[in-house]
Amino acid sequence: MTEGQLRVSRGTFLRNGAKGGLVLATSGGILASATGVAFAKGVTASDISTLQVGYIAESLAVKVYETIIANFSSFKGLQNKDYFEHALQNEKDHKAAWAKALGSKTPTGFSLHIPSAAVASTHALLGTGVALETAFVETYLGAVESFSSTELKVAAAAVASNEATHFSFFDAAFGGHAVLPSFPGTLAASKAATILTNDGFIS
Repeated sequence: MTEGQLRVSRGTFLRNGAKGGLVLATSGGILASATGVAFAKGVTASDISTLQVGYIAESLAVKVYETIIANFSSFKGLQNKDYFEHALQNEKDHKAAWAKALGSKTPTGFSLHIPSAAVASTHALLGTGVALETAFVETYLGAVESFSSTELKVAAAAVASNEATHFSFFDAAFGGHAVLPSFPGTLAASKAATILTNDGFIS
């Protein structure tokens, strides 16, 4: 495997990722809690499943950002630690809001892992960040299609905009243009757990 070449590639996520959604938030913090929205009148089993996927995805995001911060000095040339600290707070806010909204339906019994190839070098790390954040943006846009209520659709769209800022940071540092397509795609819901498990992030 060459540097930056990961099983969790951008292409894999674009083809096989999952729809999900997160609390209404921006880089400035939470704008509205998902509590009382996630289980609003008419919530469906699909909505709950999507929220659960969002919780697992945010658990992974928190672990990735915590790992980066804890090992920041070992990534040669990596800059702007404050970005990672603020992005971590975004992901923690998302995860906490999802857990509060899901209550007893919050997923349990899964373990998170970061494959060594994903953080083998600064270049590999940045590539992983691009892949994950691209997936998150398209995942939350996909939730706009799948959620049953306007409140959840608005929350998903808002979080997609938050995750787009994270994508831009990683993509610029990776040598890209830090710009998503004019109309980003959406991701299919059903394969999220399978993809994350197959790529070594969740068991």
